[in-house]
Amino acid sequence: MSIGVRLMRNRWRTAGQGGGALHERRVSHHMEKSIMKGLKLATAVVACSLFLVSPVLASRAEASRAAEDPGTYAELLALLEREIGAQLTRHLQEEGRLRQVTVSVAVDPQKRRMVVDFGPGYLPGDEQNYGELFLIPLAADLRHYSDQAGLEILDVEFLFQGKPIEAHFPEDRPMPRAAKSRSAHTQALVSSSHGYIALHPSRAWEFQRPAPLGLQEDVLSPTYGDELQDLLEQRSGLVVHRARSRSKDPHPESGHPWEQMSSRYHLKALFPERADIWNELPNSPSSDREVKEDIRARPNYANHLGVDVMLSLHTNGNAAPGVRGAEVYHHRTKPEDKALGDSILCGMREVIHAQPGYESFPVRAESVAEGHGENRIGTMPSVIVETAYHSNPEDVAALQDPVFRSAAMKGVEKGYRLWATGKSCEPLTLAPIADVEIPTQSAREIELGYQGNPQYPVTIEFTSASCSKPGACTPTRTLFEDPTKPIRAELTCKGSNPGVARWSVVLRDADGVATPPVVFQHSCVQV
Repeated sequence: MSIGVRLMRNRWRTAGQGGGALHERRVSHHMEKSIMKGLKLATAVVACSLFLVSPVLASRAEASRAAEDPGTYAELLALLEREIGAQLTRHLQEEGRLRQVTVSVAVDPQKRRMVVDFGPGYLPGDEQNYGELFLIPLAADLRHYSDQAGLEILDVEFLFQGKPIEAHFPEDRPMPRAAKSRSAHTQALVSSSHGYIALHPSRAWEFQRPAPLGLQEDVLSPTYGDELQDLLEQRSGLVVHRARSRSKDPHPESGHPWEQMSSRYHLKALFPERADIWNELPNSPSSDREVKEDIRARPNYANHLGVDVMLSLHTNGNAAPGVRGAEVYHHRTKPEDKALGDSILCGMREVIHAQPGYESFPVRAESVAEGHGENRIGTMPSVIVETAYHSNPEDVAALQDPVFRSAAMKGVEKGYRLWATGKSCEPLTLAPIADVEIPTQSAREIELGYQGNPQYPVTIEFTSASCSKPGACTPTRTLFEDPTKPIRAELTCKGSNPGVARWSVVLRDADGVATPPVVFQHSCVQV
C-alpha cells in the first residue's frame, strides 16, 4: 500500500510572482488616589472601579445594571465630574488661566458612550488645537478606567456648553474632498511620529515624546514608516510620500540629523514660501506652538499633495504601565473613516497573531472616534495607527522586534488594501474536504477551497493524522504562486493493497497566517 498526495503546483505556476495621546498623562495616579479616598460605599464598586485598577472586574452586564441604579449612577457621575473638573483646573493653571469650569457627565453603558460637557470658561480654539493635547489623553484615561470596570466605554465625546467643538468653530472645518473610487487610489502619505521641536522663547530643541522605558518614539516610528512605505508600494501599488525627512545629514539650525526632526522643519525646507503649511500659529504665545504647528503641518502637506489616504504611525503612552496593545483612531467628524480603521485593526490582528510569541498580543476590536488634528484637517480618509505602548515593558520589547514591526505594518497595509478594494477582512479558513475513496493503483484530483484573503504565495501542507500502514502516508508541502488559479491536489493509491489515511490539511500564506487544520479521510479500496 502507498497512499500519496501530489499538490498540482506546476500546472498552475506563473512566471514571477506604515498622534494618539501626544503627551502622556502624569496625573492618573493622583486621580486614582483621589477616587480611593472619595468613594467608600460598597454599592458604588463599579463607579469606583472606573478609576481604579481592580483585580476583580465587573462584567458589562453587571456594570450596566449598577450604572442603572439611581444611587450608584449619581455617585458615579459626581465622582467623574469632580475629577475631570480638577484635571481641567490644573491644566488651565499650567497655561496661566485661573478659573473654575463646571463639568457634567452622562454615561450610556449599552451604547458604550460617555459624554463630558464643559460649562462656560473653557472653549479651546485653533491656537490650542481645540484642546487636543489635553482632551485626547483625558479620553484615553476615561476609556482605560472604564475598561477596568467592565463598562468598555469606546466613545468619549466632549461638548462645550452643550455643543461639539466643531459647532463653535464652523469656519475651521476642512471640506471633504469629492468622493473618489477607492480602487482608483494612487497616492498615500505616511506620517511617522513627531521628532525634535523648538520651544519658545528659548529655542531649546526637545523630542516631543517622553521615553519612560528608554524607547524614543520620535526615532523608532520612522522605521515603521519605512516598512509600511515598501509594503504600500509593492502590494498596493501606491506612490508613497513621507511627512518627515529620512536624511541623516545635519539640520542646519539644530545640528540634529534631519531624520530626527519633526515634519514642520522638513516641510519648511521643501516649501519655504508656503508658511500656511508649516507656520500656521506664528503669533501664538504658547511655548509649544511649534508642536501644534507640527500637528497641522502633516495633514496640510497631505492636502497639498492631494493624496488619497493618510496613514499616521505612532506609539502610545499612558501613566498606567499595564495599558498596552495596538489601537487605531479616526476623527469624530469623519465617521466614514471608521471602516478604514476597523479594517486596519483586523489586518493587524490577523498578521500579528500569526507570529510565534504574539498569538495573544492585544489589538483593539474597533477604531475609536477622537479629535486628532492629523485626522481632522486631512480632506482624505485619515487614521492614526498606534502600534503599541512605549510605556509598557512587554510592548516596548515588541516594538523593538523586527518580527513584530514587519507583522504590524503588513497588517496595516493589508487592512488598507482590503478596504480600498471593497473586501471584508475575514478569518482565513479552508473549506471542509469530503472523505474520498479511490481504487487502488489509481488517482483522483480534488480542489481545495478557502475563505479569507491570503497573501500569495501560499503553501498547502498535508500531514498524516493517522495511517493504516506506518510509513505509507507521505506528508507534502507545496507552494502555490498564482492567486487567480485554483488550488488542486492529486490523491494517489499507488499500491495494490487497500488502506486508509487521515490527512490534516493547513493553508499558510506568505505572512505566516494559517488556517485551522481540516481533517479528512482518504481510502484506497479494491474494486
